[in-house]
Amino acid sequence: MFGGENEHRTYLSDLIIFDLQTAHWTKPSVSGPIPKGRARHAAVLHEDKLFIVGGITGRDSYVLDDICYLDLKTYTWSRAWRFVARFDHSVYVWDDRVWIFGGLTPDMDKGGDLWWLDLKGNPAFESSPHMGSFDRSTSSSRSAGSPRAPYSLSPSPVVGASGYAANSRTAQVNPPSFQLKSYAPTAPGAISSLKFTSGPNIPSQGQGSHFHLYSSGTLLDFQTPAATMTSNLCSLSALDLNFLRWQKLAEGHEVFKAGYRWHYCTMNEEGTKAWLLGCPTEPGAADLGPNGYEEYLR
Repeated sequence: MFGGENEHRTYLSDLIIFDLQTAHWTKPSVSGPIPKGRARHAAVLHEDKLFIVGGITGRDSYVLDDICYLDLKTYTWSRAWRFVARFDHSVYVWDDRVWIFGGLTPDMDKGGDLWWLDLKGNPAFESSPHMGSFDRSTSSSRSAGSPRAPYSLSPSPVVGASGYAANSRTAQVNPPSFQLKSYAPTAPGAISSLKFTSGPNIPSQGQGSHFHLYSSGTLLDFQTPAATMTSNLCSLSALDLNFLRWQKLAEGHEVFKAGYRWHYCTMNEEGTKAWLLGCPTEPGAADLGPNGYEEYLR
C-alpha cells in the first residue's frame, strides 16, 4: 500500500506491506526518488513492479500527471514521467500497455476518455531503475554521491510487534503548490488517447456512480445507482481493449436492486466473478444490524 491521506489531511508517500500469512504490517526500506505524497491515485502490479499513476497532492489539491514504479525485487523507485493528469481513476497493465480510464481531470470533469502508454521496447520500464536518479526540477542541489528525496521526510518509525502505525507522521508531504508543478519529461513510449462521446452502448461517466474492473483485456464498467439516477437506468458495460468497442452486457434492473447504494467493487484472481459491496439507502427495521446497518454483497 502506497500513500494516501491521514487524519491530519496530510498526503503520504510511504510504503507499507501487509503479510497475508502472518497478518503483520511491515515497512520496507526503499531507495531511489520517493514519489510525491498523494491520495486518490491509481496503482497496479505488473511483473514485479508497482505502478503509481496520478492522484492529488499539496494544500491546493494539485492534480498530478505523473507515472512511476517501484521495483519490488530491489525496492527501488524509478524516476517520475509525465503521463495524464487524473484522480479517482483506474489503471490496468495489459498487452505491454498501461491503460487509464475514468476519474476526474484538473477541471473536475468526469473523463470519458481512454489513455494508454506503450511499455514494450522501453529500457526505462524493462530494467531495474538506477539508484539515485532524481528529477532535477524537484530536487535541490546536493553533493555528488549523496542523493536525497525531493522533499524532506521524517525519520521512519520502528515497527513494533503489533505492526506498522498507520496514523504515524512519517513520510508526509504537503508542500506549497508551486513546488509541485515540476517539469518532468514525458513518459518514454507512445502515448495515445481516445474519447468516447456518445452511443447506445457507451456508459456515460457523468451519470451514476461508476466502478471499473479489468479482466483479460476487457474493461468492465458498473454504472450503479446514485442520488440522481435510479437502478433501472444503470447498466453493466464492457470495453474490448483490442478493438476499443463498447458492448452493453446487462441493463440496470438485471444487476442492481432498487433501494441500495454501492460503495466498492472487486474481482477474484481468475477474473471470472465480480462483487459489489454496499448497503440499503433507507434501511428498515429488518435491515438494522449491531451498528445500525448491515452491508451487502451483490
